[in-house]
Amino acid sequence: MAATEHGRFTPAAPLPVPLPSSDLVGKFADRNAETYRRHYEGQLARHACRKRAGRAERLPFLPSWSWPAFLATLPWLFYRKMYLGGIILVALPVFLDHLLPNSLFLGSGLLIATTAGICGKSWYVEHAVRRIAKASREYPDRPMRHAYLARASGVSLSAGIFGALIQIVTGVVLILGLLPSRVWFGS
Repeated sequence: MAATEHGRFTPAAPLPVPLPSSDLVGKFADRNAETYRRHYEGQLARHACRKRAGRAERLPFLPSWSWPAFLATLPWLFYRKMYLGGIILVALPVFLDHLLPNSLFLGSGLLIATTAGICGKSWYVEHAVRRIAKASREYPDRPMRHAYLARASGVSLSAGIFGALIQIVTGVVLILGLLPSRVWFGS
């Protein structure tokens, strides 16, 4: 933390790391590498335009459709090792339901899936760029950096299956919660 002139502390900004090459982002993605590499190249082109205009702080959002992110949002997030996004996706509706009881509507699942379908590629590319930057910052030793990236990159079939199971259980709970109790217990 660094002290400002008024004595307040602000978090130290991470050291700037150059953006990785599109080949490195494709290698990080592993499966469907070409899809994510092309998407990243589109983001880099927009980033260069914003940089010339003096507005380039981070990679720009580039809308693009992702069928896997739309059709199986939670399993896709876990499969792509974006665990925090998956946990948020599970916890957020529960939190909102406690905050505003009976406020969730059936269309929220479609809204979440559509958002993931439109934003999924950008989310994943940003995830890859952050992980690659973290590896460059925290592991100056090349073998350790490669070991970190080997763990962080690619896909996880077991995590994807876990995400699918969570989605199924959540769906069953939702369906049971929406039907009147007399349907299940007589009366």
